[in-house]
Amino acid sequence: MLPVSDLLEIVTTKKDGNDVSNNAPQRFSAVGTASPVIIWNVCGHCNMTCPHCYAVATKAPSAKDLSTEEGLRLIDDLADNGIKVVIFSGGEPLLRPDLLELIQHAKSRGLFPQLSTNGVFITESKAAELAKAGIGYVGISIDGLPSFNDAYRGLEGGHDLALRGLQNSKQAGMRTGLRITLTARNADHLNPMLKAAQEVSADRFYVSHLLYSGRGFKMSNEDLGRDKTRSLLGDLFESAEQLLNANSPTRIVTGSNDSDGPFLLRWIQERFGADAALPVEKLLRERGGNSAGEKILNITHKGNVHPDQFWRQQTLGNVRHETVAEILANPFRQDLAQRATKLTGRCSTCRYIDLCRGSHRERALAEHGDHWASDPACVLLDTEATG
Repeated sequence: MLPVSDLLEIVTTKKDGNDVSNNAPQRFSAVGTASPVIIWNVCGHCNMTCPHCYAVATKAPSAKDLSTEEGLRLIDDLADNGIKVVIFSGGEPLLRPDLLELIQHAKSRGLFPQLSTNGVFITESKAAELAKAGIGYVGISIDGLPSFNDAYRGLEGGHDLALRGLQNSKQAGMRTGLRITLTARNADHLNPMLKAAQEVSADRFYVSHLLYSGRGFKMSNEDLGRDKTRSLLGDLFESAEQLLNANSPTRIVTGSNDSDGPFLLRWIQERFGADAALPVEKLLRERGGNSAGEKILNITHKGNVHPDQFWRQQTLGNVRHETVAEILANPFRQDLAQRATKLTGRCSTCRYIDLCRGSHRERALAEHGDHWASDPACVLLDTEATG
């Protein structure tokens, strides 16, 4: 029989929509006992113009970026407060001239540095430099086949350069992930991109649901909708089973919609029976659903701290003016720790509330103007959520 614990690793959503390597420290623990993963947007500019960019990246660098000195102090403060994982993101982080210095310092302080990038600047020599500096995992975003991707993301040749960057990263010894953000525009590219991930032996094929944040705030009408999303998830689950049975090195992960977890649980129940689903439910419960603001925090290029990289309307502090310890003590983090008691609408009565915890608050805010309202992108039917 299919080992369901492996299938859970393959297809369930990761912590909060972030592609984090398996060599990072364990994060299945309650708020207050686990150090949050930090996503640091080290710059606010990019060479691409993706329509779903949560950071609304500009073409030109910003004079408001944290300086090298500020960045090094921030890393020290993070390390002193028990932070273990830092994901260097952007904008495009490889446009920051001192990136390697920051990565090296993070590694020297005992952190696990990882990289979120569009991949086009990762030549063989750059990959070797990144690996030597301490990067353990590289997540590279590609949103479809060449002609679509290059027009969509605003860079001619971007698809091929990104795939080459992924291959160079793999050859340099780093774990790799190929990521796609699904919308109605590129849903037909899902299977071809999974095939591309397999062809380059990517460790992960990371499928992100659309979040209505940044430029993506205006894209809610391009979300797939529940029926199409459920269909694609079912196909992904079957693909994950096939990859597992074929001993493929590529694992499928979904992100940015925690209702995927309960949907997977029901899929396991229907396919393998109630007994097979028990360890899956246990692991989902340990995972704890969405943990924005608890086990994940975002630091922008200006030093603002948010519960996650998409939830820019809620600020917990600024590292230029407050210490990491002060920011970690922000009372709103405790509100988030108790979110299951604060959620309204369908989420408040959902039978899977402990496994999902309402999914993403920024989608609720964008759709309903209330961060405690139900996530409009939940994939469960009403009868499944309350039955």
